[in-house]
Amino acid sequence: MQKSIQENPIFKAVYEVWDSLRTGDELVPTRDKFNPMALGAALPNVVLVERVSRARYEYRVMGTAVSARQQENPIGFNMLEYFVPEVREFLSNWFEAMTFQPCGTITSMDLIYNNDPKRGAQALGLPMLGKGGMHDYYLFGNYAWGEHHPDDLGGLVSAGANKLSCVGIDIGAGLPGHLTDQPDR
Repeated sequence: MQKSIQENPIFKAVYEVWDSLRTGDELVPTRDKFNPMALGAALPNVVLVERVSRARYEYRVMGTAVSARQQENPIGFNMLEYFVPEVREFLSNWFEAMTFQPCGTITSMDLIYNNDPKRGAQALGLPMLGKGGMHDYYLFGNYAWGEHHPDDLGGLVSAGANKLSCVGIDIGAGLPGHLTDQPDR
């Protein structure tokens, strides 16, 4: 387990639960084995996203802490729509690598809220398969920080406007050599 995962209690809990779902020589566990309650205290900071198509990744489950920061529950909403347009292709490339490599990521970004323009966040993303191997999902543990209390953020304006990077996590299939860790801007 990478040091950055080991040192963050949310990331550590998410990784350990995800890893415990893998059986035999499975690189990626299936979603039907996943019980969100196993995440314990990390659950409010977890998001489950479904890959609908390239460039469309819809929220399926959103933890209460993430929902409070966003001041909405955008189930069914395309996650990429929160990000500034110039980084969406970069993120799509990483989502596709998570699916087809497969690998995990740690994504670092800035978040701009109406009442807090200087919030930062990191997310540990790990791939999951749907029941019977159909559909692709991503389990994210989220860690955010900023000056204002989450109840007073005033809604998310954008993500990744000033800072965005992805670092691959090898889960047994190697890392995508063709992807950079930061988008060109």
